[in-house]
Amino acid sequence: MPVDIEEFEDGEEAERTTSELIIEFLLENRDAAFTRGEIANAIDRNPNTVGSNLSRLKDRGLVRHRKQHWALTHDLGRVAEAIRFSDVLSTLTLEHGPLVTDEEEAQTWADAQPDQPHPSETDNEE
Repeated sequence: MPVDIEEFEDGEEAERTTSELIIEFLLENRDAAFTRGEIANAIDRNPNTVGSNLSRLKDRGLVRHRKQHWALTHDLGRVAEAIRFSDVLSTLTLEHGPLVTDEEEAQTWADAQPDQPHPSETDNEE
């Protein structure tokens, strides 16, 4: 697989997340649906990790689930938007470092989460 010239020059390829690998695999194979185990085997990740990531991707509307099988959403625009967002975050992390650097900082962010959903998440529930 080709690598970006900056990655080539640096001599290191950033490890991609399980979610990124799942989306890439399902995008390349969007004419079929796969079990969690088949996906895990194809991307060389633990099936339990893949299962957790699939659930989160489903919550974000990026994959579909029926019985034991998983497939990419029909909304490829949504997938493209998610990929662009992921690329932006990766670039920011490379240029400025990670947003959260340790366990204490992660807990501070978690403690700051509001108890109520943001109004934009509830506008259409009336």
